[in-house]
Amino acid sequence: MYLDIKNLSKKYDENLVLENLNLKLIEGDIISIVGTSGSGKTTLLNCISGICSFNVGEIFINSKAIHLLEPNKRNIGFVFQESTLLPHLNVLDNITFNLKNIEKEELSFLLEKIQISKLNKRYPHELSGGEVQRVSVARSLIRKPDLLLLDEPFTNLDSISKKKTKELILNLIKKTNMTTIIVSHDINEALEISDKILVLDSDKKYMFDTPQKVYNNPTSLEIAEMFGEINCFKLKNNKFYCRPQDVVIVEKSEIKAKVVKSIFLGIFFKVELELSSGSIIIYNSKALTKDTIIYLKVELNKRLNFN
Repeated sequence: MYLDIKNLSKKYDENLVLENLNLKLIEGDIISIVGTSGSGKTTLLNCISGICSFNVGEIFINSKAIHLLEPNKRNIGFVFQESTLLPHLNVLDNITFNLKNIEKEELSFLLEKIQISKLNKRYPHELSGGEVQRVSVARSLIRKPDLLLLDEPFTNLDSISKKKTKELILNLIKKTNMTTIIVSHDINEALEISDKILVLDSDKKYMFDTPQKVYNNPTSLEIAEMFGEINCFKLKNNKFYCRPQDVVIVEKSEIKAKVVKSIFLGIFFKVELELSSGSIIIYNSKALTKDTIIYLKVELNKRLNFN
């Protein structure tokens, strides 16, 4: 096991932010951390890097107890949401700052793969947000860290820059086989890029699994709702939960609903429905007329069961 976090707990005064958290990564894994505001996402990165201490627990990288080391001796790369480039240095000098031995071939490889070779002589104020983040990642990787931490690195980018920057950075991370932890508030992004996802919820009921398992088999309603809309049904006095795409329209069934409204979302319509026991939503390929009566079938094998 490459990264091993054991029984980690962190308090700020009397506020318990992380409680008995365990996490194991193999080398080369990319994991995303998602969760509600205040659930401890950035705090976890800070504990790993040594920016802040923690109350209980141990952190190992390749069986080395890094929690016993000073932050500057942990060999961890950290890319923040906001730029930390030195404004008086150009791109190349920012990347190589304080490096005693520079492997020119590796430097050229990084610059080429992340497409910043032509930006070498520019200064941070001359770069776009996406370019700044690419330079920051290159600066971390040239130092050959044992672990790379990214704290919402794409948050401040527009959609076009975000797509390109994310693609370049993730391709480079994969090519270098760099074990990486990314804090993200973008659920779709987490599902797209991660080998595994760590979900932090307000009840400290953490879930760590593949994107498919986290989405299809969430361990709590709160976690399920982080990854998309949830319907709650009552059938024959039994309550169960499912996602909108698991409810389909049929010619006749015991579930009768009235259309409230249809909302166009690009690739489908989100249809709000009224049942005798409440309201739900479904996804449909076309709009449905308000007050139309329809019948529904629920894919019971896709119901969500929470522990």
